[in-house]
Amino acid sequence: MKKLQLASLALAVSAISAPAFAQSSVTIFGVLDLAARSVKNNDTQYQLAGSGLTSSRLGFRGVEDLGGGLKAHFWLEGALDPDTGNAGGQTWQRRATIGLQGAFGEIRMGREKNPSGLTWEQLDPFADTGMGAVGRLQLANGLVPTGGSYASYPRSSNAISYYTPGSGFFASAMVAAGEGALGNKHVGGRVGYNAGNLFAVVSYGETQVTSGIDLERFTLGLTYDLKVAKLYGMYSQSEAGAAEQDNYLVGVQVPVGAFTLRASYHMMEGGGSISNREAKQYSVGAQYNLSRRTALYANYADISNTNTALTVATGSALSTGRDSSGYEFGLRHSF
Repeated sequence: MKKLQLASLALAVSAISAPAFAQSSVTIFGVLDLAARSVKNNDTQYQLAGSGLTSSRLGFRGVEDLGGGLKAHFWLEGALDPDTGNAGGQTWQRRATIGLQGAFGEIRMGREKNPSGLTWEQLDPFADTGMGAVGRLQLANGLVPTGGSYASYPRSSNAISYYTPGSGFFASAMVAAGEGALGNKHVGGRVGYNAGNLFAVVSYGETQVTSGIDLERFTLGLTYDLKVAKLYGMYSQSEAGAAEQDNYLVGVQVPVGAFTLRASYHMMEGGGSISNREAKQYSVGAQYNLSRRTALYANYADISNTNTALTVATGSALSTGRDSSGYEFGLRHSF
């Protein structure tokens, strides 16, 4: 009888304390990336600048196993400026999410990349980072109406997102509340296939830029890994009121031993009320891996503008219609 009572007590204590034994982990991670850079807009400016290969960042992420295949997780990630050491006023603006993951897929709440922003990044051999970033041509002068605002590239705040489980075919959707601020209210989604050598995706995003006008962006593209080279292709169309914009990109990434070579050609053409605007971007880059976490790199980019003023990087002012170009040599370390 005493043995039976002791066994029952042990089971009761185990049931009560089970949550305390759920597996959990917290990871601290980051990237420091700095380059000696020259940017030629109206004037040439020499800089020590960050995020030429990978965006500098500091982050914390954690997961707790709740049992039954259900997990809770969080992710806090903010940008760093290692050239000045500035991390003051850190807002975790790169990503700040909390969520649940299970057989049903994944739900996240907070700020993160939206479907359109993530799609542009994955279809760019430069991963939308540095001088060669695809995002340099994502917003022509005049696409957003005067008095409007657009804050939904590549991330959205106040968002709830859903991601399907598994590999192969995938889909995701996001709804972000504007909370009274123009440029923040956003809905978007994407579907695609990612298996073997092929990645193909279609995305759509809609952002309120004025009280009566939404900016709509449709994107499709693919990458195909031939092992000796990875090919990239993207087409995107954006509309806001009477203004239209088309973006076309082709690119390649080639592994050669410890080197990775990159190149892309990206063209933006305006339509409707901005039909006289055009920009063409040529980008080349090389990365040499000293280890799995440390790399040297060099990039060069040039943007030729027609009735717009898009730049390869922040520097001096650029007059409408003038070209922007630059080069950089840098070091990236991940931890």
